[in-house]
Amino acid sequence: MHRYLLPVMLLLMLGLAGGAHADDTVAKLAAKLKVAPADLSPGPLPGLYRVTLGPDVAYVSADGRYLLRGDLIDLQDGKNITREQREAARVAFIKGINADDMIVFKAAHPRHVLTILTDIDCQYCRAIAREMPELEAKGVELHYLAFPRAGVGSSSWDKAVAVWCAKDRQTAYVDAMRGTPVTAGKCGESAVAVGYDFAQRLGVTGTPAIITETGQLIDGYLPADQLVQLLDNPSLQGQMDD
Repeated sequence: MHRYLLPVMLLLMLGLAGGAHADDTVAKLAAKLKVAPADLSPGPLPGLYRVTLGPDVAYVSADGRYLLRGDLIDLQDGKNITREQREAARVAFIKGINADDMIVFKAAHPRHVLTILTDIDCQYCRAIAREMPELEAKGVELHYLAFPRAGVGSSSWDKAVAVWCAKDRQTAYVDAMRGTPVTAGKCGESAVAVGYDFAQRLGVTGTPAIITETGQLIDGYLPADQLVQLLDNPSLQGQMDD
């Protein structure tokens, strides 16, 4: 019996050693990249680790020397592995954002929830604002985060702060998107900073940037009817180039 048990014991020992080695690699990479160990996991290729960077995903070599940003595609079935991982990272990141940092326009019977990075001075963002009643009637709930593209201290930043500091944010947002000046309330800039930081992490430079409840990124404006059609058709969402 012992001669049969020995190979099994050796395999178990090798497995434990391999696991310990992987854990050690993850710990070292996490320290080097300044991320939590939970944000690292073995990648789909030997010697490659996946690292979740907020709402984004990248790959790093086991020695921590090389970082790869881009899509990893399985040519056997054409599956974009990175896209799925990136979408999941976006969803997880958005869930961690405090609702108080958003301006929410609820739908009576929500079928879709969109997170939108918006700029008060963005004409296409204003187009979405005009179409909000139509979107809400079709079951689309809108969660806005501020992304003043001109940056901290710009007039766009100040307008965003005024809206996000208003007692009635929804009314202030609608007024601002119509071109009506909004008087700044007394509060900090943290809510605007949250949206701006999210946009930087996401790597977007334009507005509107729309993220669906499944993590798909719609980079730019779509008329309400086209947007709803896209949301209702997962196969069309899968064709988006993000």
